[in-house]
Amino acid sequence: MSDQLPIAMGGSHRRGIAAALLLFDRMLCEVEEYAYGREVRSVLYVEHNTLSESQRTRLLAEISRIRRVLQELKDGLGLEAETEDVGRKIWGECSTFWEILVETKSRFLRRYGQPPDDLAKYLDPRIDALIGHLRNLTEPPCTNTTEAHPESHDP
Repeated sequence: MSDQLPIAMGGSHRRGIAAALLLFDRMLCEVEEYAYGREVRSVLYVEHNTLSESQRTRLLAEISRIRRVLQELKDGLGLEAETEDVGRKIWGECSTFWEILVETKSRFLRRYGQPPDDLAKYLDPRIDALIGHLRNLTEPPCTNTTEAHPESHDP
């Protein structure tokens, strides 16, 4: 192997390696949050962080060692860091869940069999409310005010 940096390679190889390492680095960020004590508590989702202090310390030390290797790979292969706009990320996540929520309405539940008669009266207005709140999450400042929502995401 040559000591010449960065190593010359085709764009497809660079993109494939970069994508895998980016996903790995994102996962490390989440593990790091757990090592710092992250515990999410919401209505339907709860995380229980049972990591001991020694486990947290070990995780953080290992993450540090991993990041040194990632930095070496970044430098050696001429990879670029990806900067993600949080507003765009929120918009993308919300766009995905818009479809999921719409398909939770009673008319779509027929694929599982005929839903109870009272379910539509109870469920659909609440799902519509969630969809409305979801849309509110994508309003500025989460999105660039000059960008319109794609028509395909309007119910």
